[in-house]
Amino acid sequence: MHWQSATGGLLAPLVSAPRLGIVTDVDGTISPIVAEPDAAQVTPGNRALLAALAAKLALVAVISGRTVDDVRARVGVPGLVYVGNHGLEWWAGDQVEVPPDLQAYRPALESARRALASALLPGMALEDKGATLSLHYRQTDDPDAAAAAFRPVIERIASANGLRLFQGRMVFELRPPLEIDKGSAFARLVARYALDAAAYLGDDTTDADALQTARRLRQDGTCYALGLGVLGAETPAIVRDQADLSLSGVDDTEAFFAWLLNARSASST
Repeated sequence: MHWQSATGGLLAPLVSAPRLGIVTDVDGTISPIVAEPDAAQVTPGNRALLAALAAKLALVAVISGRTVDDVRARVGVPGLVYVGNHGLEWWAGDQVEVPPDLQAYRPALESARRALASALLPGMALEDKGATLSLHYRQTDDPDAAAAAFRPVIERIASANGLRLFQGRMVFELRPPLEIDKGSAFARLVARYALDAAAYLGDDTTDADALQTARRLRQDGTCYALGLGVLGAETPAIVRDQADLSLSGVDDTEAFFAWLLNARSASST
Protein backbone atom coordinates (compact mmCIF):
# COMPACT_ATOMS: atom_id res chain seq x y z
CA MET A 1 0.00 0.00 0.00
CA HIS A 2 1.27 3.46 -0.89
CA TRP A 3 1.81 5.66 2.16
CA GLN A 4 -0.68 8.30 1.00
CA SER A 5 -3.45 5.72 1.33
CA ALA A 6 -2.52 5.13 4.98
CA THR A 7 -2.42 8.62 6.49
CA GLY A 8 -5.65 7.95 8.35
CA GLY A 9 -4.73 4.35 9.20
CA LEU A 10 -1.27 2.86 9.74
CA LEU A 11 0.43 6.26 9.77
CA ALA A 12 -1.96 7.99 12.16
CA PRO A 13 -0.14 6.89 15.37
CA LEU A 14 3.04 8.57 14.11
CA VAL A 15 1.29 11.94 14.24
CA SER A 16 0.31 11.69 17.90
CA ALA A 17 3.15 9.63 19.42
CA PRO A 18 4.86 11.55 22.25
CA ARG A 19 8.33 10.26 21.31
CA LEU A 20 8.61 9.63 17.57
CA GLY A 21 11.75 8.68 15.69
CA ILE A 22 12.46 8.72 11.97
CA VAL A 23 15.33 6.56 10.71
CA THR A 24 16.36 6.61 7.07
CA ASP A 25 18.79 5.00 4.68
CA VAL A 26 20.71 7.27 2.30
CA ASP A 27 21.36 5.93 -1.21
CA GLY A 28 18.12 5.36 -3.10
CA THR A 29 16.08 6.78 -0.22
CA ILE A 30 17.08 10.42 0.31
CA SER A 31 19.77 10.45 -2.38
CA PRO A 32 19.24 9.26 -5.99
CA ILE A 33 21.21 6.23 -7.14
CA VAL A 34 24.16 7.24 -9.34
CA ALA A 35 26.82 5.31 -11.27
CA GLU A 36 29.66 6.47 -9.00
CA PRO A 37 28.93 6.18 -5.26
CA ASP A 38 31.13 9.18 -4.46
CA ALA A 39 28.91 11.35 -6.66
CA ALA A 40 25.73 10.66 -4.67
CA GLN A 41 24.05 13.74 -3.20
CA VAL A 42 21.17 14.07 -0.77
CA THR A 43 18.44 16.17 -2.36
CA PRO A 44 18.15 19.70 -0.93
CA GLY A 45 14.51 19.03 -0.09
CA ASN A 46 15.27 15.93 1.96
CA ARG A 47 18.13 17.68 3.75
CA ALA A 48 15.93 20.63 4.72
CA LEU A 49 13.08 18.38 5.84
CA LEU A 50 15.37 16.21 7.97
CA ALA A 51 16.64 19.33 9.70
CA ALA A 52 13.10 20.55 10.33
CA LEU A 53 12.00 17.15 11.65
CA ALA A 54 15.03 16.96 13.95
CA ALA A 55 13.81 20.10 15.69
CA LYS A 56 10.42 18.51 16.44
CA LEU A 57 11.02 14.78 17.01
CA ALA A 58 12.71 12.72 19.69
CA LEU A 59 15.06 11.27 17.08
CA VAL A 60 16.05 11.65 13.47
CA ALA A 61 18.75 9.19 12.47
CA VAL A 62 20.52 7.97 9.37
CA ILE A 63 21.71 4.39 8.93
CA SER A 64 23.91 3.64 5.94
CA GLY A 65 26.31 1.09 4.56
CA ARG A 66 28.72 3.97 4.05
CA THR A 67 31.27 4.78 6.73
CA VAL A 68 29.89 6.98 9.47
CA ASP A 69 32.28 9.80 8.52
CA ASP A 70 31.09 9.59 4.90
CA VAL A 71 27.41 9.64 5.78
CA ARG A 72 27.83 12.53 8.24
CA ALA A 73 29.57 14.61 5.61
CA ARG A 74 27.18 13.60 2.84
CA VAL A 75 23.96 14.30 4.74
CA GLY A 76 25.41 17.24 6.62
CA VAL A 77 22.53 17.99 8.99
CA PRO A 78 23.52 18.89 12.57
CA GLY A 79 21.60 17.23 15.38
CA LEU A 80 21.01 13.91 13.63
CA VAL A 81 22.28 10.55 14.86
CA TYR A 82 24.53 8.92 12.26
CA VAL A 83 25.13 5.17 12.01
CA GLY A 84 27.54 3.79 9.42
CA ASN A 85 28.75 0.45 8.09
CA HIS A 86 25.33 -1.16 8.63
CA GLY A 87 25.40 -0.51 12.37
CA LEU A 88 29.09 -1.13 13.10
CA GLU A 89 29.92 2.58 13.53
CA TRP A 90 27.99 5.19 15.53
CA TRP A 91 28.68 8.91 15.73
CA ALA A 92 28.01 10.00 19.31
CA GLY A 93 29.57 12.62 21.54
CA ASP A 94 31.82 13.92 18.75
CA GLN A 95 33.50 10.56 18.27
CA VAL A 96 32.96 7.23 16.55
CA GLU A 97 31.71 4.32 18.65
CA VAL A 98 32.44 0.77 17.44
CA PRO A 99 31.97 -2.68 19.01
CA PRO A 100 34.94 -3.53 21.25
CA ASP A 101 35.77 -6.68 19.27
CA LEU A 102 35.58 -5.06 15.82
CA GLN A 103 39.31 -4.37 15.51
CA ALA A 104 40.08 -8.06 15.91
CA TYR A 105 38.66 -8.65 12.42
CA ARG A 106 40.83 -6.06 10.68
CA PRO A 107 43.57 -8.58 9.69
CA ALA A 108 40.93 -10.80 8.07
CA LEU A 109 39.54 -7.84 6.13
CA GLU A 110 43.01 -6.87 4.94
CA SER A 111 43.70 -10.43 3.82
CA ALA A 112 40.40 -10.51 1.94
CA ARG A 113 41.12 -7.12 0.38
CA ARG A 114 44.43 -8.35 -1.02
CA ALA A 115 42.81 -11.48 -2.42
CA LEU A 116 39.99 -9.51 -4.03
CA ALA A 117 42.30 -6.88 -5.50
CA SER A 118 44.13 -9.53 -7.50
CA ALA A 119 40.92 -11.09 -8.85
CA LEU A 120 38.79 -8.10 -9.90
CA LEU A 121 36.96 -8.13 -13.22
CA PRO A 122 37.14 -5.05 -15.49
CA GLY A 123 34.87 -2.31 -14.18
CA MET A 124 34.79 -3.55 -10.60
CA ALA A 125 35.77 -1.18 -7.79
CA LEU A 126 36.92 -2.36 -4.36
CA GLU A 127 36.16 -0.05 -1.42
CA ASP A 128 37.83 -0.58 1.94
CA LYS A 129 35.55 0.98 4.57
CA GLY A 130 37.64 0.02 7.55
CA ALA A 131 35.03 -2.14 9.27
CA THR A 132 33.83 -3.75 6.03
CA LEU A 133 34.73 -4.20 2.36
CA SER A 134 32.47 -3.32 -0.57
CA LEU A 135 32.94 -4.57 -4.11
CA HIS A 136 30.95 -2.46 -6.57
CA TYR A 137 30.18 -3.93 -9.99
CA ARG A 138 27.70 -1.44 -11.48
CA GLN A 139 30.36 -0.20 -13.92
CA THR A 140 31.08 -3.63 -15.45
CA ASP A 141 29.87 -4.23 -19.01
CA ASP A 142 27.22 -6.70 -17.84
CA PRO A 143 26.60 -6.35 -14.08
CA ASP A 144 24.37 -9.41 -13.78
CA ALA A 145 26.88 -11.61 -15.58
CA ALA A 146 29.77 -10.15 -13.59
CA ALA A 147 27.98 -10.84 -10.30
CA ALA A 148 27.20 -14.43 -11.29
CA ALA A 149 30.76 -15.09 -12.42
CA PHE A 150 32.40 -13.47 -9.40
CA ARG A 151 30.15 -14.79 -6.65
CA PRO A 152 32.02 -18.14 -6.29
CA VAL A 153 35.29 -16.20 -6.05
CA ILE A 154 34.13 -13.86 -3.31
CA GLU A 155 32.40 -16.72 -1.49
CA ARG A 156 35.72 -18.56 -1.29
CA ILE A 157 37.53 -15.45 -0.08
CA ALA A 158 34.88 -14.75 2.56
CA SER A 159 35.00 -18.32 3.82
CA ALA A 160 38.79 -18.44 3.88
CA ASN A 161 38.91 -15.32 6.05
CA GLY A 162 35.98 -16.02 8.36
CA LEU A 163 33.90 -13.13 7.03
CA ARG A 164 30.24 -12.85 6.10
CA LEU A 165 29.19 -12.18 2.53
CA PHE A 166 26.20 -9.99 1.67
CA GLN A 167 24.90 -8.83 -1.70
CA GLY A 168 23.10 -5.56 -2.21
CA ARG A 169 22.19 -3.57 -5.30
CA MET A 170 25.22 -3.89 -7.60
CA VAL A 171 27.54 -4.55 -4.66
CA PHE A 172 29.05 -7.43 -2.70
CA GLU A 173 29.96 -6.76 0.92
CA LEU A 174 32.24 -8.57 3.33
CA ARG A 175 31.57 -7.96 7.03
CA PRO A 176 32.88 -9.34 10.33
CA PRO A 177 30.77 -12.22 11.71
CA LEU A 178 29.01 -10.05 14.29
CA GLU A 179 25.26 -10.06 14.91
CA ILE A 180 24.97 -6.43 13.82
CA ASP A 181 23.01 -5.08 10.87
CA LYS A 182 20.58 -2.28 10.07
CA GLY A 183 17.84 -4.15 11.89
CA SER A 184 19.77 -4.45 15.15
CA ALA A 185 20.84 -0.80 14.80
CA PHE A 186 17.21 0.27 14.36
CA ALA A 187 16.16 -1.69 17.47
CA ARG A 188 19.03 -0.16 19.43
CA LEU A 189 17.94 3.34 18.43
CA VAL A 190 14.37 2.62 19.53
CA ALA A 191 15.62 1.45 22.93
CA ARG A 192 18.28 4.13 23.42
CA TYR A 193 15.87 6.98 22.70
CA ALA A 194 12.85 5.37 24.41
CA LEU A 195 10.67 5.80 21.33
CA ASP A 196 6.92 5.28 21.43
CA ALA A 197 6.77 5.15 17.64
CA ALA A 198 9.30 4.98 14.82
CA ALA A 199 9.48 4.68 11.05
CA TYR A 200 12.32 3.23 9.00
CA LEU A 201 12.80 4.15 5.33
CA GLY A 202 14.99 2.10 2.99
CA ASP A 203 15.25 0.68 -0.48
CA ASP A 204 17.82 -2.14 -0.66
CA THR A 205 18.43 -5.68 0.53
CA THR A 206 20.37 -4.51 3.58
CA ASP A 207 17.37 -2.38 4.59
CA ALA A 208 15.13 -5.44 4.71
CA ASP A 209 16.63 -6.31 8.11
CA ALA A 210 15.31 -3.01 9.49
CA LEU A 211 11.95 -3.38 7.76
CA GLN A 212 11.56 -6.81 9.38
CA THR A 213 12.63 -5.41 12.74
CA ALA A 214 10.03 -2.65 12.50
CA ARG A 215 7.29 -5.23 12.08
CA ARG A 216 8.62 -7.32 14.98
CA LEU A 217 8.82 -4.30 17.32
CA ARG A 218 5.25 -3.36 16.45
CA GLN A 219 3.91 -6.89 16.87
CA ASP A 220 5.57 -7.51 20.23
CA GLY A 221 4.44 -4.15 21.61
CA THR A 222 7.91 -2.69 22.10
CA CYS A 223 7.25 0.29 19.84
CA TYR A 224 4.74 1.27 17.17
CA ALA A 225 7.23 0.86 14.33
CA LEU A 226 6.61 0.93 10.59
CA GLY A 227 8.84 -0.04 7.68
CA LEU A 228 8.56 2.04 4.51
CA GLY A 229 10.09 0.67 1.33
CA VAL A 230 11.30 3.22 -1.21
CA LEU A 231 10.60 1.60 -4.55
CA GLY A 232 12.38 2.06 -7.86
CA ALA A 233 13.38 0.15 -10.97
CA GLU A 234 16.06 -1.84 -9.12
CA THR A 235 14.21 -2.46 -5.84
CA PRO A 236 14.80 -6.03 -4.61
CA ALA A 237 11.69 -8.15 -4.08
CA ILE A 238 12.47 -8.55 -0.36
CA VAL A 239 11.98 -4.81 0.19
CA ARG A 240 8.54 -4.93 -1.42
CA ASP A 241 7.67 -8.03 0.61
CA GLN A 242 8.82 -6.74 4.01
CA ALA A 243 7.70 -3.11 3.84
CA ASP A 244 4.49 -2.11 5.58
CA LEU A 245 4.03 0.80 3.18
CA SER A 246 5.69 2.00 -0.01
CA LEU A 247 7.09 5.25 -1.36
CA SER A 248 7.69 5.93 -5.04
CA GLY A 249 11.32 7.01 -5.12
CA VAL A 250 13.42 9.75 -3.57
CA ASP A 251 11.01 12.56 -4.47
CA ASP A 252 8.24 10.69 -2.68
CA THR A 253 10.45 10.49 0.40
CA GLU A 254 10.40 14.28 0.40
CA ALA A 255 6.61 14.22 0.11
CA PHE A 256 6.32 11.82 3.06
CA PHE A 257 8.65 13.90 5.24
CA ALA A 258 6.72 17.07 4.35
CA TRP A 259 3.40 15.42 5.24
CA LEU A 260 4.74 14.16 8.56
CA LEU A 261 6.24 17.54 9.44
CA ASN A 262 2.97 19.34 8.66
CA ALA A 263 0.86 16.73 10.45
CA ARG A 264 3.00 16.86 13.61
CA SER A 265 3.02 20.66 13.56
CA ALA A 266 -0.78 20.79 13.20
CA SER A 267 -1.31 18.28 16.01
CA SER A 268 0.77 20.37 18.42
CA THR A 269 -1.21 23.58 17.91
